Amino acid sequence: MEIFSEKLLLPICFILSCFFIFTTARFRRSSPRSATLPPGPPRLPIIGNIHQVGKLPHRSFADLSKTYGPIMHLKFGRLNTVIITSPGAAREVLRTHDQTLSGRKSPNAVWSISHHKVSVAWIHPSSAR
Repeated sequence: MEIFSEKLLLPICFILSCFFIFTTARFRRSSPRSATLPPGPPRLPIIGNIHQVGKLPHRSFADLSKTYGPIMHLKFGRLNTVIITSPGAAREVLRTHDQTLSGRKSPNAVWSISHHKVSVAWIHPSSAR
C-alpha cells in the first residue's frame, strides 16, 4: 500500500499550502517593521487591500478613513501604501517630509552600471550637484 494515494494527495497539498500561507501572514504581522506603520484594514495574503478599493477609490478611501482615521496603511499586492485623507494631515506630512517624498527611486539597472553618479536624471533634488 502506498503512503500517499492519489485521492489523498490533493487534500494534503491544500492543507499544507493553507498552513504555509497562515504562518507567513502571522510572521509578517508580528514583525517590528509593521509596528511603525499607521493602522489599516486587514488584508488578504496575496492581493492585499485591492478588493476594498472599488470603481470610485476616493469614496472607498473616505469610507475607510471613518473607521481607521485620516492616515491609514493599505497594501496593494506587494506595495505598501499610506493613504492620507485629511487636508491638515497632508499639509503636515508634506511640510515635514518633503525631502523624502520628492526623491525618486532609481532602478537597479541604473545602479549596476553606475549611471546614477553621472546622470542628472537620477540625482536627488536636494543634492548639491
